[in-house]
Amino acid sequence: MAKNEQPAVTPEPVDIEGLEAKLSKKNADYLFKFKRALNAEQVPAERQTEILAEMLPEMVAEQHKGKPATQVYGPVTTKIDQLLHAPKRPKQTSLQLQMLDNGLIFLIMYLAFNGIAAYFSTKGSATSIGITSIVITAALAGIIMTYPMRYTQMPKEQRPPFWKMALVVIGLTLAFVAAYGVTILIPSFLNPVLPPLVQIVIAALLIGVRIYIKRRFKITGSFFG
Repeated sequence: MAKNEQPAVTPEPVDIEGLEAKLSKKNADYLFKFKRALNAEQVPAERQTEILAEMLPEMVAEQHKGKPATQVYGPVTTKIDQLLHAPKRPKQTSLQLQMLDNGLIFLIMYLAFNGIAAYFSTKGSATSIGITSIVITAALAGIIMTYPMRYTQMPKEQRPPFWKMALVVIGLTLAFVAAYGVTILIPSFLNPVLPPLVQIVIAALLIGVRIYIKRRFKITGSFFG
């Protein structure tokens, strides 16, 4: 063992029987009904022991303050529901999947709006944004939008300082503007302008792609939910 290494501290086992003996008549009755409910739910004995080891010290401590178990935990059925039937917290979607989903959303929007605008515009005034520019700006918009959304979805105690998030968003926005300016300089053979109807059809197909990916990976918390 290293010189400065502290030995692992093993928690002392809870004296369940000793704590049960300290319960008031009202709390003892609550515990009797609680155990009966656990057995009715076919909770394994080992799990029952873990639950009682967590509850009994608190029951005794609150009892000394004049609070019976019904006041601390509510009715037995309520406590059982909280322990055994509480809905599991949904797993948070990864940052990368949220960015992908948001990027697809913006790509669909850009293609649809650009295609519709070009289709209904008069000759000579059609929008001439190349597909490479559209893809790059959509990807950057998806990345930029994900960060503030992710920030608002975090528990308040886990959020980084607001000024840090603001700096990140400002930096990404400047990168977005710079990247868009660079895409304009891309040669036309690398940044072709697609016909309006082609853009609209691709946007429609990407809607189906986005629905599949969203369901396949159970993506939540993105731009449109």
